[in-house]
Amino acid sequence: MSRRSRRTRGDDEPRAVSAPPGGDDFADELAALGFAPAGETRRGGRLAVLEFNRHLRFMLHQYDDATVLTWSFSLGEFAEERGWQLGVTDVSAAELYPAADVRLPRDVEAIGAEITRVLATLRLDLGDPQL
Repeated sequence: MSRRSRRTRGDDEPRAVSAPPGGDDFADELAALGFAPAGETRRGGRLAVLEFNRHLRFMLHQYDDATVLTWSFSLGEFAEERGWQLGVTDVSAAELYPAADVRLPRDVEAIGAEITRVLATLRLDLGDPQL
């Protein structure tokens, strides 16, 4: 999957994450939401991924001072499965993602609420005359 660098809604660049003292309840809470550990981020944080469906993926970047959530939707593959065509030759490169990632507190309820908000924004009726 191709990823472009994007801005983060928030103040400064997040700091690398240190090991949590005495276990990581937050990781267990993320696992309950469906997130799986996926290694480290380029900036030294922990990465967790939620494969929501075969086209939509949420990525959570965990740092000491911030949790950053982003997502990607494989628009090219989605369109191709429906017999639609995009103006690109490599459909695997046609991804939809937010213009800015969202900085959240280290709180599973806030993360769940943001996922719910994103899902609501992705509901699109292409036949809606109000578009």
